[in-house]
Amino acid sequence: MKQIIKFTFMAVAVATMMTACAPQEFDNYSLGDSYKITQDQFTFDMTPGKDEWTYNFTVKFNVDPVKNPFSYEVRFGDGQVTKKDLKDGLEHKGSYEYVVLKGTYTAQCIVYNPNGDVIIKDKAVVIKNDNDKLFTDDPASLQFALTGGKANSEGKTWFIGPWTAMRDPGNRNSVWWDFKDPAIMDDLFTFKPNSVQPNGAFTHKNNGNSFMNESLGTLFPDGNTAGSFVTVNYNPPTNATWEVTKADGKTFLTINNGFFGYATAPDDLKKTVYEVISFTTSSIRLVLASGWDGWCYEITCEMPHDPLTNNDTKTWVIDANNKHLDEVKAATGKNLKGHMGLGPINSFSQEWWGAAAGDKSYDNTLASVGHGWTLYDWKITFSSTGQMRIVTAGEGFGRAALDGSGGFNSIWKNADDMAFKFDGGIYTYTKTNAEPYPKLKLSGDAFFGYYVGTQDYEIIYLSNTALAVAAHNTKENQDWVFILCPEGEK
Repeated sequence: MKQIIKFTFMAVAVATMMTACAPQEFDNYSLGDSYKITQDQFTFDMTPGKDEWTYNFTVKFNVDPVKNPFSYEVRFGDGQVTKKDLKDGLEHKGSYEYVVLKGTYTAQCIVYNPNGDVIIKDKAVVIKNDNDKLFTDDPASLQFALTGGKANSEGKTWFIGPWTAMRDPGNRNSVWWDFKDPAIMDDLFTFKPNSVQPNGAFTHKNNGNSFMNESLGTLFPDGNTAGSFVTVNYNPPTNATWEVTKADGKTFLTINNGFFGYATAPDDLKKTVYEVISFTTSSIRLVLASGWDGWCYEITCEMPHDPLTNNDTKTWVIDANNKHLDEVKAATGKNLKGHMGLGPINSFSQEWWGAAAGDKSYDNTLASVGHGWTLYDWKITFSSTGQMRIVTAGEGFGRAALDGSGGFNSIWKNADDMAFKFDGGIYTYTKTNAEPYPKLKLSGDAFFGYYVGTQDYEIIYLSNTALAVAAHNTKENQDWVFILCPEGEK
């Protein structure tokens, strides 16, 4: 089939050129009918490719491009177009995948002559089955579950779920390693819909760091290949995409230029394929298909529970009766003896001393100063907005060796301890992932009841019922560990 369209405005342009050029010049650069491309001077073909949705296309020209400049384009009949001109040569080959519903599509090669003629050659392309990669807006489909549907242009955000772990491939109920590091648990994954392949855009927000297998350690300046995993500074690419495919009765979710939270090998940074085990609109379980199938993942629409803030606000107090001491000791394996205590620098322990239950009660009056401790009156409230509030009985406590530092001047001292005026207040905090423990930085002059010269802490343990933080007293070469519990549980 051919179509020839003549644009009449070109006649004006030709007439103008005839009056402006010498006869011999017009002979060399004529745009007249004798130099236009004709039907027999180019071929266009579409032939079946590697699968039922892929077609190979070929365009060939038999002309003198010096005498007859031209441009052309191939339209595939589904809205996609590829444009070419002389610099691309007189022959062009390629392949194209039709991500469409079944039907007949008309592919066209359109040639634009400079004299105004447009010549078109058509080829019919028959697609017998719907392409599985086509975005399915059926509410029962995986694509709809991932994105919330085509109408939800901003996409749908997911978090790492509790099923995520290294699991026995022969028995998915058997957990070999629970690798839910803090660097994974605060990640956000957003799937946006699209009508063509890839199914849409994939956005990964990781707060600047990601948990990875040690095989990726050398790829990052802060990587460490000594252990079996590493947390590194990593900024996910902005061009990541996702697609759903089916093969051999299985459904696969592919992330191009991305991964879910934990990268198992360098190739995961480029492309990761997961087999979909099950899905609902709120939970999707997957197994790594582009590597070892022991890596299992879950993404969920439910925000991960944050024990520090309870996803809202949560008030902590010193675990005065050592009610949660055994819980923290068992989880950390550290030598811990009480709700506050100290050990050698960088030991994260209380090897030297730990406070017995009620040891810092106000009833334990200090005869030498005529005053008791009010440490157990402290209340520290953390908010999910990054704000914290400290309420005291008007006093703070700390190391006597630090008298005058941090703006704290003692009102009494007793051996290695001191007290000073401190009313608390409103502060902010930041929690960042790091090795070996997440870091907790308090603003201003905030601290955890007993001042050891810093507002920087490391969270060595955090659960719904206990919070253990360590601080390094570099002046006296000591580590201090404090154990807190939710208000009302001490």
